[in-house]
Amino acid sequence: MNTPLKIPVIRAALVLAMTAIGGAAVAHHSARITYDMDTVIEIQGEITGVTWVNPHVRFTLGSVDEDNELVTWNVESIPVTRLNRVGITREMLGVGDTVTVAAYPARRPVRNAYAINMLLADGREALLDTPVPRWSDNTVGTGLDETPGTPGADPSLGLFRVWSTDGSFLRTETRFLTEGGTLDYPLTDAARAAQAAWDPLDPDNPFLTCIPKGMPTIMQQPNPVEFIDEGDRIVFLLEEFDAIRVIHMSDDADGQDAPPSRMGYSTGYWEGGTLMVRTSRINWPYFDQNGLPQSEAVETVERFTVNGEGSRLDYELVVTDPWLFTEPVTFGKSWRWIPGDAVLPFNCADN
Repeated sequence: MNTPLKIPVIRAALVLAMTAIGGAAVAHHSARITYDMDTVIEIQGEITGVTWVNPHVRFTLGSVDEDNELVTWNVESIPVTRLNRVGITREMLGVGDTVTVAAYPARRPVRNAYAINMLLADGREALLDTPVPRWSDNTVGTGLDETPGTPGADPSLGLFRVWSTDGSFLRTETRFLTEGGTLDYPLTDAARAAQAAWDPLDPDNPFLTCIPKGMPTIMQQPNPVEFIDEGDRIVFLLEEFDAIRVIHMSDDADGQDAPPSRMGYSTGYWEGGTLMVRTSRINWPYFDQNGLPQSEAVETVERFTVNGEGSRLDYELVVTDPWLFTEPVTFGKSWRWIPGDAVLPFNCADN
């Protein structure tokens, strides 16, 4: 219910963010762009509003700053589909509740933040985007992208089912990692210059909106996916942005007359138990969310392989773009089978 502000005093203790805590997890929708993930602040305040939507739950906190001025913080966190999966529900964030959040502060504007922990009004700590408790051992949520549940195994089902995230993101070859752990792709001079000129906070940056991602960026999403067999084509559903890919399986499918599109034109065939997919005619302008552009010459080759036990789906992605890379670059990840999981409606809503 709506009640007068209890006017708690904000605490903004700056501490170094723990290495890798939340870092990979929040990379899937603009958080790394918008927030300073090398810094964590604590904010205590009263919840004055909640917007329970994807791509990030949003809420406002009323508080009093060090100058005894009433201020409002705009806070966001992980997608509601992920919150629901780990047992953090809308009812836990009541308007009028006093809570404390640990959060990454925005690069700009001030008093915006991305919450990774939240101390709820009932004393429990919600693990939002870190598995490490900050205040209490009485926790709810997991802080992980990994879908909760007991993994199953059934080789008779093959590829066509829902596959759940195991918490992994697209990994690339270790030779592209610097000693400091950052990625250094084999970029062309033109691509390196374009990336250097990119302004992540440009209002036209599509990753700050609900503009659906295209290939191959969408394959970085950490949510469940589903393969549906429709005979001469396979429908590939990805939860983030309610994305749909179509893989054409007929022998005469070549896509030469298909117009370029965000997802491109995909053709597939079986190589033993592996689904091979080649995609071209992509007009999505970004390779990733870090300002790395790609050209319409980009092509991908993907391999989807169910392991012998029928419990895991292994994935390999090879990206070729002579404008972007000086050589093909290979990525990999996997999903696991959690019986009963589903690809949920994403229904992205802009701020």
